[in-house]
Amino acid sequence: NEKKENQQETGNVLIPVSSGSGFAVSFLGHIVTNEHVISGCSDIKVHKNGELYVSTTLSSDKVNDLALIKVSFKPRHIFKLNINDAKLMEPVFVAGFPFGNQLSSSVKVTNGITSSLSGIGNNFSQMQITAALQPGNSGGPIFNKEGNVLGVAVAKLALGPILEKYGTIPENTNFGIKVSVLKTFLKSNNVQFKEGESNKEASSTME
Repeated sequence: NEKKENQQETGNVLIPVSSGSGFAVSFLGHIVTNEHVISGCSDIKVHKNGELYVSTTLSSDKVNDLALIKVSFKPRHIFKLNINDAKLMEPVFVAGFPFGNQLSSSVKVTNGITSSLSGIGNNFSQMQITAALQPGNSGGPIFNKEGNVLGVAVAKLALGPILEKYGTIPENTNFGIKVSVLKTFLKSNNVQFKEGESNKEASSTME
């Protein structure tokens, strides 16, 4: 898993800063992201429409790389979770904020397909997708054309090791945590999420 850190100098103190994406799963302010996005952070802040909100960490799962945080504002829109895991070759979309505000403050969306129903080393809690992931995409939603979450963006193959071992640049080899794993995580933390129905028009509204 990739975690991008910058060194921000404040006086004589160096503060490590990391960034990632997340998405709301309840109208009470529950937000899902990756454990590696918040790991080691003393303060976790959520950017929304130019405002900055302090959040509270409710739970984290290092094995499955999931984290649950809560903010004080009530989201107007939430992502519904798909009833089933993604199918092989199913079209998928990934939303997030790659490279943070250094690129732009607008949400970015990429698309692809589900290329495998397992992750590295036959990790069946994950799936492989062709939709592009960049640093900062971690923790963002992977969803279908109906707008229902199929997984959580988590990692891409590292360029250096693959280039050294295989002599080629990895392309379209990215990974997400399956929605079934996410549901178990949320149920264990008593979060009341909503499941999406099929054959509904996808909403273009994202916060």
